[in-house]
Amino acid sequence: MSNSWDEYADGWDNNQDVVLYAQNAFKSLTQYTELNGLRVLDFGCGTGLLTEKIAKQAAEVIAIDTSAKMIDVLNAKSLTNVKTLCCELSEHEIKNNPLLTEGFDLIIASSVCAFVPNYQQLLTLFKRLLKQSGTFVQWDWQRNEQDDFGFTPEMITQGYESANLLVESVTNAFSLTSNNSTMQVLMGIAKNN
Repeated sequence: MSNSWDEYADGWDNNQDVVLYAQNAFKSLTQYTELNGLRVLDFGCGTGLLTEKIAKQAAEVIAIDTSAKMIDVLNAKSLTNVKTLCCELSEHEIKNNPLLTEGFDLIIASSVCAFVPNYQQLLTLFKRLLKQSGTFVQWDWQRNEQDDFGFTPEMITQGYESANLLVESVTNAFSLTSNNSTMQVLMGIAKNN
């Protein structure tokens, strides 16, 4: 991931497609699980559109992103139970950052995993960060025949199994239509067994 996302930070919260994506992700998340009392890691949090919604119910949210400007926008929202990290997620960071050593009940990644250079390595890091029986939820664009970006359900399932996560489900969570094109969003859910 690179800091090229910095250039999008100022207008991110006004992008209606981004806002709608976060609303749909949150709706599908709350249909799946209760957030009350959970310690949550929002990986690739951006400006915190989803973080804000989760923070209203969760006990604590650690929001991580590589874009300093995205984190600046989130920090300006002054959410009392949200702590932010601007860094790459790595073994070193997990071992040395006190915000990451406690473990998480829930890790979410909204429209970010497809941008990470090594998805399998990321899943292995998530497994380390999850508490026993903790849950990982991701939303990402479904790959189509015209474009090799995103995931197929099989890619997500195989990734979870390779990371020794228990696959709970991989479903079409919602779709977004923009410029006369409709894109499907997959929601993958796995447990730390």
